[in-house]
Amino acid sequence: MKTLSIGIIVLLLFGACSNGQGAKRVNSGVVTVDSVAADSVAADSVRAMMDVPENLDETFDDFVYTYASDKQFQLYRTHFPLLYKEDSVQTTIARSAWIHDALYTNLEFYNMLFDSEPDMEYEKKTDVNRVYVSWLFLDTSKTRRYHFERVNGRWMLEDIEETSLKNDPNEDFLQFFYKFCNDSIFQREHVESPLKFVTTDPDDDFNVMEAFIEVDQWFAFRPNLPRDKMTNINYGQPYSPSSKEKIVTFRGIGSGYSNTLFFSRKHDEWYLSSFEDLSN
Repeated sequence: MKTLSIGIIVLLLFGACSNGQGAKRVNSGVVTVDSVAADSVAADSVRAMMDVPENLDETFDDFVYTYASDKQFQLYRTHFPLLYKEDSVQTTIARSAWIHDALYTNLEFYNMLFDSEPDMEYEKKTDVNRVYVSWLFLDTSKTRRYHFERVNGRWMLEDIEETSLKNDPNEDFLQFFYKFCNDSIFQREHVESPLKFVTTDPDDDFNVMEAFIEVDQWFAFRPNLPRDKMTNINYGQPYSPSSKEKIVTFRGIGSGYSNTLFFSRKHDEWYLSSFEDLSN
């Protein structure tokens, strides 16, 4: 691993991607006109039109991009009538009332949370049969969670739940992260200096270089941070409220954009301890 000088780092300054808008809110009203029988007929009709690659369901990532971009496929792979839970209230959404949901695929990048670097391997597992895709509303401390299950070898959206982040194992960190993203003074106070910075070698894509930068350089290199909401994809990775480490990834969709922020908790305070930009 090479060591970068601050002068070389300045030459590597890039324009960070801008954060896009969130997915459209689903229609959560009670539907009384449609019926389960009608939904079943519609499912058979859509199924007959679909030409799905045999390996599409091998990984969740392969499946979800087709699910989010293809309206017919989304209807086929959603379990109607879809259970929709908001706090203690449960309703159902019929096929005829469903509004196409692009999830996070209309963003320039999406985020994921992990408690440790080994947990990041969950993303690559092929034996995962349950995944939760969430919107984390940092400004209101609420979450909308999409529950996907692999049923008979096929990924399906099983239900959607909106609930408070209160008592969530990530609650403490997300409260900190919201302030970190929106308060530049607070952010400066919670960045270790010097800050470890890892990036790709401009002369060798298979090599990385490590450097230590000051806080001002962090403000120059940092990715666009989420202001009021962010995404998370849970492939089964565990979370603990007592974890001393949190990792936030920023992944581009088809762009090769990849940033990772590593946070450490010291004396009940969170600090940014390391920053990686491995974009290509």
